[in-house]
Parts: sequence; structure tokens; C-alpha cells
Amino acid sequence: EQPPREESSVSLPDAHYEIVQPILEQQDEQGRILWKLKAQSLKAESQDAKAQGVLTQVQGWLYKDGKPTLEFRAPYARANADTREVEAWGTVRATSKTNDANLQAGRILWKSREDRIIAREGVFLKWGAFELRERALIVDTALEKVWGVP
Repeated sequence: EQPPREESSVSLPDAHYEIVQPILEQQDEQGRILWKLKAQSLKAESQDAKAQGVLTQVQGWLYKDGKPTLEFRAPYARANADTREVEAWGTVRATSKTNDANLQAGRILWKSREDRIIAREGVFLKWGAFELRERALIVDTALEKVWGVP
């Protein structure tokens, strides 16, 4: 019989941090990767045991059912582990890993629980020879389906 496990928690002091070349990822309840972000740097601050920060020069991967579905590059990004959302901005360039679709936008917000990306600011979506330009669009993670923004 194993001894009961004690929950461990990390207590962060109130401070400002800069981490060089961080790699961050989040997993779902089954242990499958939801997202992975590699960056040149992470500038963060912690206050009241909560940390928040911004990644710079980011390469990211968004997953569906544990498989890489979209790869993107952006000057800036952040992720929220509680809501399972990833946001990137500053001319985001994304490529589907399941088809030949490409997306470019000034800002994207990925909502993993909804399998949706809200793309804004000069959105350009390309599927082979088909091109679509809009101020804002909603697409699925694989860039296979598209909806207009109400």
C-alpha cells in the first residue's frame, strides 16, 4: 500500500521575471497535449500567487485529440491554462497540419473547448486556389470550416 500523496503547490513571490527560450505546454485530462508554445522569451509577473506574462517571437502548435492540427508563428502570444485558450497577435501566420489551408491575421484567439479560432484584423484565409479576405472570421482549429463573425 502506498502512502497518501500530499498535494504540492508552488508559491510564487511577487516579482517580475524574464525567461529565455521557454517551452510551455498544456495537457487535457487524458494526458494529451492541448497546445505547445516555444518562444524567444517570456516576460512575466507574479502577484498574489498568480502569474501572467507575454511570450515573444513565438512558434506554437494547437492540438485536437492529441494530434498537432495547426502550427503558427507570431510576434506575441499568451495562454490561459484555466480557460484553455491561446491568444497570439502582431501578424499571426498559421498553417493547418491536416490540409493545405493557411491563415494570416493581426490577432487570433483559440478556444480549445469549442474547437474555434476567432481571427481578427486583416484576416486572409487561403485554401489552395480559394482566397478569402475579411476583417474577422471564425474557423475551426484545422482551418477546414469557416463562419462569419456576428
